[in-house]
Amino acid sequence: MKSDTIHSLTPLHFGKSFEGDTLAHFYFQNDKKTAALHGETPTEIQDLAKNGTFTGAAKSVFFVRGSYIDQINLIIAGLGTKKDFTPEKARLTGAMVANRVSLEKVKSLGINIDGLLKGSSKAMAESILPAFLEGFYLSQYTFDKYKSQKNGNQKLESIHLVSEDRRNEAWLKKIIHDSLITIDCIFLTRDFSNEPSNHGTPEFYANEISKLCKTYGLKCKVMGEAEARKEKMELFLCVGAGSDRESKVVIMEYTPKTGAKSANHVSLVGKGVTFDSGGISLKPGMRMEDMKHDMTGSATMVGATLMAARLGSKNKITTILVFAENMPSGKATQPGNIIKARNGKTVEIINTDAEGRLVLGDALDLAHDYEPDVIVDTATLTGACSVALGKLASALFTNDDKVSKALMKSTEATEEALWQLPLWDEYFEDIKSNYADMMNSANDSNGGTIRGAIFLKQFIKPGMKWAHIDLANRAYDQGYLPYNPRKGSSGVYVRTFAHFAMNY
Repeated sequence: MKSDTIHSLTPLHFGKSFEGDTLAHFYFQNDKKTAALHGETPTEIQDLAKNGTFTGAAKSVFFVRGSYIDQINLIIAGLGTKKDFTPEKARLTGAMVANRVSLEKVKSLGINIDGLLKGSSKAMAESILPAFLEGFYLSQYTFDKYKSQKNGNQKLESIHLVSEDRRNEAWLKKIIHDSLITIDCIFLTRDFSNEPSNHGTPEFYANEISKLCKTYGLKCKVMGEAEARKEKMELFLCVGAGSDRESKVVIMEYTPKTGAKSANHVSLVGKGVTFDSGGISLKPGMRMEDMKHDMTGSATMVGATLMAARLGSKNKITTILVFAENMPSGKATQPGNIIKARNGKTVEIINTDAEGRLVLGDALDLAHDYEPDVIVDTATLTGACSVALGKLASALFTNDDKVSKALMKSTEATEEALWQLPLWDEYFEDIKSNYADMMNSANDSNGGTIRGAIFLKQFIKPGMKWAHIDLANRAYDQGYLPYNPRKGSSGVYVRTFAHFAMNY
């Protein structure tokens, strides 16, 4: 089945039969069929079941070479117990099967989806199968753009979804179409975030996003520094003041082809610091190379916007992305400087490494001009987010219960966890300045993630619904999940923000 994906993804097919080199079957734990594994099941697999080696337990994947007629190989994967089976477990299973496929150098894979979906309602199946496909494809992502020798592994040439029920055909087509778009947009976010900063400049991202908008029918506006100055975006401009590379503001606008009366207007805002040296408040050298990922907020919102648009969102989406490079030089913003924001408030710069909130402050104010129903921003804002929440959930802040519930509903659908932290106005006391309306940082590390959020709240006008997600702790190096790369961008929350934008 062909797809209009940006990336070269292994083609998906479906049918009642399969002619290839490897066929994958799935079994639940404590299932009578798993215990028996009779009939056409190869003797080798029956023996695995009889001696207790294979019980259908979750995360168990076995490969038996040349067991079927014509020497077809067999993969059997355990799904765990039916009552505990979730889309996330299907996603993990997909990744583990894919990793075994890669290890065994399989060329053509058949996937028995009847076994995968056994006992699932149609509604549940509509979550299980896409999750499995996501896990399978996402685990195979590589960023070898700058390697002289590309990934040398023998690549899978085709995937066949095998089902006895031909009534599933139209249903499968829709799932395949939507799943490949989802995977493609996550790959795009990973690509953007992994781009080295000497190539991934503000100009590079502005140009790439403009081309993507043209391809998928979105409007795109790019502002350089002169235009940003006319907009009085001095907080944004002060971050890139020390760089030789021009800062850029990119505005993506998606309008549904048919306007529904119930449609809402969602604004997504992303931080895009293409390299964060810390500026004059220079970071330590250890792992500074990872600061190319400091634009992951923007990369995530690009992926989410395109995903929602390509899946036919009924809601209008306006996405504002702010790209700048934070560098030390004779022109760089200095600690102690006072900068006037677009909304008229003044900020004393205490630490030039607290720069993300500066670019976002002006971007949030600009977002109001488009009169959305809700504004949601995301950023790799604070290292303190890792201290607060570890690696399993990112921080959510919001000024509206309805927005909180909608975002939590989206995380339930995508199984990408968020945890809400307080946004109490009392925290603003910590960043009051003697010389300006506020400071961009306090002089200690207490509550750093909350302080970043409370700073951003100062740029939200009364009555505007807003949420901020600090994804610094999950933006990259999330290899504890087998569908994420061990090193590099994860693409986490693309699905969540797309779901929210489509369903708010």
